[in-house]
Amino acid sequence: MKGRLTVALFILLLQTVSAEGIAGYAGSFLRFGTTAYSMAMGGGFTAAIDPGFPGYHNPAAVAFLDKRSGSVLHHFLPLDRYLVSASFSTKLPPTGGLGIGIVNAGVDKIDGRNAAGHQTGTFLTEEYGVYVSFANELVSGLSLGVNVKMFYQTLPMEGTVSGKGTGVDAGILYRRSKNFEMGLVIQDWDAAYAWNTGDVFEEKGSTYEDRFPLQVRAGFVYRPGSIDVIGDYTYFRVGEHVSAHRLRAGGEYRPIERVAVRAGMNNFSPTVGLGLNYTLLQRDDAYVDYAFILGRRGEGLTHVFTYVLTF
Repeated sequence: MKGRLTVALFILLLQTVSAEGIAGYAGSFLRFGTTAYSMAMGGGFTAAIDPGFPGYHNPAAVAFLDKRSGSVLHHFLPLDRYLVSASFSTKLPPTGGLGIGIVNAGVDKIDGRNAAGHQTGTFLTEEYGVYVSFANELVSGLSLGVNVKMFYQTLPMEGTVSGKGTGVDAGILYRRSKNFEMGLVIQDWDAAYAWNTGDVFEEKGSTYEDRFPLQVRAGFVYRPGSIDVIGDYTYFRVGEHVSAHRLRAGGEYRPIERVAVRAGMNNFSPTVGLGLNYTLLQRDDAYVDYAFILGRRGEGLTHVFTYVLTF
């Protein structure tokens, strides 16, 4: 099993895959990533359980929670962008789990100019995504989960234009043993923003839908000793013609108790990070994670911090 996994991972890493084909489509802020724990390892958490936001990666993960958890995170992004998030998850005895989370992203300090080039002020555009996750362990080691998501976006124009929408994720997580897990997720099923520009453009206004790319993700987690190895592959589809692919892989090494060192690749973009587990109210109940992400040329660097409390 170990040899087959190594060969499969090596073959995947040799393939040239790209997600650039869906960069301009709706919902990009939800494809960026969330917690520092996951992003430091490349973000390929389809089969991994992230206590900071388990339903984000795979809704089936909330069925395997041992404790309740709450988290907050902040991305320090260049180019006047921001992304913040908060999440709460809990186990529902005997075999279920429930999670609620919110993601907020946007761009502020947008310089407004009129046709003559004179400054008219600064503007802000932002998006919200709200997650409600439910999962149940159908048989020992196999869970099925669903996300119901709601979206909201505002655009600064002559008047504020807003779009609303909903979407659904479905996921399966199989824990063959403590050392090996597999996951499959169908994400952003029927997800879209519904827009109405009639209030801004009057006679030329219209209603239309701005659809999210459909994602199909498959991933694994392998734990040989004190090292965790994770990876996943994503296929994107938009309509009948546009498709793209993404490969993510990474690992975590624990040199000493309660300290983790992480590194990964998100579509061949390197990521690194650290994690610290400590005692706040109960033994080992708090986590602080950090991720450093090297952006594309001209984009700048990203720093991500996440705080998680379990109880």
